[in-house]
Amino acid sequence: MKTRLKFLIVCPAARPFRMTVRRRRPSLRMRVFRFSMLTPLAVAAAAPDFVDCRIIDESVEPVDLDSDADVVGLSFMTFNAPRAYELARAFKQRGKTVILGGYHPSLMPEEAIRHGDAVCIGDADANLPPMMEDFRRGSLRRFYRQTCDRFGGRRVNRALLREREYLTPAVVQATRGCRFGCEFCSIAAFSRRHFQTRPVAEVLEEIRALPGRCFLFMDDNLVADPEYARELFEGLVPMQRRWFAQVGVHVTRDAVFLDLMRRSGCRGVFVGFESLSQASLDGAAKSFNRAEVYAEAIRRFHDRGIAVMGAIVLGFDQDSLQTLERTAQFLREAGLDALQLTLLTPLPGTPLFARLSAEGRIFDCDWEHYDLGHLVFRPARLLAGQLTATHAGLLRDFYSWPAILRRLRCQWRYLAPREMGLSLLVGLGYRFKLRRTGLWEGTQSRAARASNAIPAGRAAPSY
Repeated sequence: MKTRLKFLIVCPAARPFRMTVRRRRPSLRMRVFRFSMLTPLAVAAAAPDFVDCRIIDESVEPVDLDSDADVVGLSFMTFNAPRAYELARAFKQRGKTVILGGYHPSLMPEEAIRHGDAVCIGDADANLPPMMEDFRRGSLRRFYRQTCDRFGGRRVNRALLREREYLTPAVVQATRGCRFGCEFCSIAAFSRRHFQTRPVAEVLEEIRALPGRCFLFMDDNLVADPEYARELFEGLVPMQRRWFAQVGVHVTRDAVFLDLMRRSGCRGVFVGFESLSQASLDGAAKSFNRAEVYAEAIRRFHDRGIAVMGAIVLGFDQDSLQTLERTAQFLREAGLDALQLTLLTPLPGTPLFARLSAEGRIFDCDWEHYDLGHLVFRPARLLAGQLTATHAGLLRDFYSWPAILRRLRCQWRYLAPREMGLSLLVGLGYRFKLRRTGLWEGTQSRAARASNAIPAGRAAPSY
């Protein structure tokens, strides 16, 4: 039995952003979408003391297939599954033991196990220690699915990453999971609607140790538990830091709470608006969002100097041409500082995937296309070409030079110069990303043709 084990944690990258040669790529437009990756850091932090960890993020360095690691771990989401399976085969051909984890393996374990030796189902906190113990004893099992009862207690080692390759190394997680059951959301499916919080004192201690004055919360919804969030924000006030986080739109109902967010250092939020159609929100089991309050919610954030990046999804069954027109009008008038506009994607393991599969409406099961930018199912009330053309067109309009400059002129009234600079970087980054992925030129026509050419209900590729 070896006294120490070497564990290589690999994060596969999407094809357009994959590092395949040993060279630096210093472009800020790429770095703006690369945050210090908390998932592999958390996996490394969960490893027992007898395990030495190394992390490779394929978006910043090539994968070392000739590593001397005893165990290779691949952590990935659905759109990176084909690449992860390709790497798993390469490592296994070299005699390595391969374990698979992350959202996709957790929700598709029977598929994942065909490519590796073991699958971590759920969080690594509870599963990685017994996996490593069993491997050392020569008794590694196929599936590990223990539930972690406590979130916290482990400190991540940011030195495992090439920090200069990321927008910021200062990334923290205070909560995880989600209590809600939105039909399209893989977070709820992964966490089984279980929500956990770290001790506030532990989170504040980690933040004090972070470099610089600015940091990012990676929580799915930092304010899901208002009382917990209030205690956290009150602890942040004396630190005089600037922070950014994902929050629910409902937070704008409480002016006192919003004021506390501002005083604690909040300077930007990511908000999942999802749809401008209340019927679509209701149909997706997200009726707690109210479309009629979105514009006022953005104004309330702006009144406190907080920038807003909005997430909107196109393609719900209740979406119509009127929904697309309403969305376009909202993007012109509501004053969003940044936009994540995606096509509805039935991610495996979600209720949406199960329903659309049963209805025979999924025509593309190439997981590489499940990146929120490809249409992979037949819409209910829209033509494929209408939907994909609108998606590409709205993104081009929002990130056109006239629109970016117009936002900067408006932001001067409510944002500090530093946040205006970040908004400009996001705009430039999206322009670069849209060109790299083909959306700027309008690959939507290819997606529309595919929806008419591929039989409904096609089986998934044999990954």
